[in-house]
Amino acid sequence: MAEQKNGENGAATAGAPNPAQNPRRTAPAAGEPASGSAQPDPEQAGASQAGAPSASDRAPSGGHVRRYLIALRAQPGFAAPRTGALDEALAQMEDVEIVRRLRPKGFKAIGATAQSAQEIIVVRMDEQRAEALRQSAQAQVIVEQDAWLGVGQATLPIPFAAPWSSRVTPAPRLRQEISFRVLGRGDQPLAGAGITIFGRRFSAQAITDGSGVAKVAILDAEADLEDLRALYVQPAADHWEHFVHRPTLASSEANVIRLNPLAPAGARPAEDERAAQARDWGRKLMGLDGLANGASAGPVGAGVKIALIDSGCDTSHPLLRHITRGVDLSRREGPDGWMRDEIGQGTHCAGLIAAAAGSPPSVSGIVPGAELHVFKLSPGGHFSDLLEALDQCIERQIDIVCLGVGSDQVSELVARKLAEARASGVACVAAAGDDGGPVWFPAMTPGVLSVSAIGRLGEFPAETHHGWTALPELIGPAGLFATNFSGVGPQIGVCAPGVAVISSVPGGGLAARDGTAIAAAHVAGFATVVLARHPLFRGAYRTRGEQRVRALFELVAASAAPPVFDPARVGAGLPDLERVPGLGAPEIDHWSKAAQDFAAVVPGTEGYGDRRTATGVTPPQAYAGGASALMQLRAAGLI
Repeated sequence: MAEQKNGENGAATAGAPNPAQNPRRTAPAAGEPASGSAQPDPEQAGASQAGAPSASDRAPSGGHVRRYLIALRAQPGFAAPRTGALDEALAQMEDVEIVRRLRPKGFKAIGATAQSAQEIIVVRMDEQRAEALRQSAQAQVIVEQDAWLGVGQATLPIPFAAPWSSRVTPAPRLRQEISFRVLGRGDQPLAGAGITIFGRRFSAQAITDGSGVAKVAILDAEADLEDLRALYVQPAADHWEHFVHRPTLASSEANVIRLNPLAPAGARPAEDERAAQARDWGRKLMGLDGLANGASAGPVGAGVKIALIDSGCDTSHPLLRHITRGVDLSRREGPDGWMRDEIGQGTHCAGLIAAAAGSPPSVSGIVPGAELHVFKLSPGGHFSDLLEALDQCIERQIDIVCLGVGSDQVSELVARKLAEARASGVACVAAAGDDGGPVWFPAMTPGVLSVSAIGRLGEFPAETHHGWTALPELIGPAGLFATNFSGVGPQIGVCAPGVAVISSVPGGGLAARDGTAIAAAHVAGFATVVLARHPLFRGAYRTRGEQRVRALFELVAASAAPPVFDPARVGAGLPDLERVPGLGAPEIDHWSKAAQDFAAVVPGTEGYGDRRTATGVTPPQAYAGGASALMQLRAAGLI
């Protein structure tokens, strides 16, 4: 027996598409689907983001049926157009199905753009019709794909997953089954553990049953079981994962895999202390471990509203039962659908932000006193759902948004909505992306604080995949490292812990996970502490608005120090609460006066997160941004 151990009305017709240029489509031939019939979304295929269906439908024209967003763009110097003529024109097209209309609601800040109050129409049509509509419509008509949104899967061993593992077997036949038995604490069987085998030309998966047993079926007739690339076991909760490079597996008997518990039973006090430090290493690194509820200030984060836009939140978890506000915008499971998290990322991030203290082994959130609102957008979410979520954030007067979803496509309409949210005083913190490529949208949008993930050596067992996420050439002297899965680019604002971070997962347990959404949750919690406790936001910047968001992001960036020298991967660096300028200043009146002087000194400067230039999106240099903010604060007498 082989054993493995791990130690989201019409003013002029000029803005509408011309039906004469877009003739009505004739009735479909027998056997073809009826025009305008609902079709599944084909754009939802992707291995690096979770919860996206991969089916693809054909329209009568032979093109793929997709969802699109259509709206009118306000032109400078002209009154905002109305959508009546556009709506009428779309209704005359037989092969265009109007799915729904998004009507903006809530607070409209002074300075919000005219187009932000325009209705957006969500339609379904094939690609050829969409392209014809773009070409025939005038400049003020926006036609863009209502792209899908996903969350990252940084926990999977990406270097071993492509390209060979995607090969399709022409005539699948069962070559062989490899049996596994996964055991946990006290050699108890572990159910729900995912097992993945990576071969040279194949990959195969299975999930353990109630007895901890799973059989992985190998269908590739050319599979070389003696030359396996890797074995990866991810438990459901409460245990460390297990990763073996070049494993040797038995084919005739069960391969027993023993997983180490996150908190060993019967540990000595020193071991308990080490386990507690492992659970809180990210908070300690950012200076958040010493936070305490004050008698006058109340629970940490009290008075601040946070929105978590992610995959939902399992509120049956003992640490998350106090979270009662949420909505399922993926529209899959009714009004309570937001309480079910199929992916687990939303529950994990909710724990990092707002988990209530529990009996050990447990974790506590950075700001358990904050008011958390959950918006479920994955699986199945689109840009239209994100637009609705942001509209609700504006209406609810959310202070900080933690965006854990993203896309490799961009949206002008979403970017405009993000700008409106910022003008309304909503600070958006977003995950940079988990595929190791360019920064995801909307994290790369001007005015959004993009967060990348870092890790630290020694915070996880050697027999896990967490160590494989490190970039060897970017390991700092303190063991901090940049990650190979994190989004890369000049849009990165700051970095935060996102490797082997322990928090709540669906089902009531804890798990160590990786990802930039986890890093973004750390920064969202950090920004909440600054907003709740910094005297600047009880004085000059008490009023909601863009200036408040600007000041908040400047303070976060000013406190950061780079763990490694690569701004494209870590931005300004890792925020540290002890380095936030003026956080401990007791004199609010002094801060209010100084802040007014600060606004007079730099009235038109772009704050951190503003990356606009005449030619496009260009962020400031990461280190210069933090240093500039610090110098400005000193010049204004704030520190």
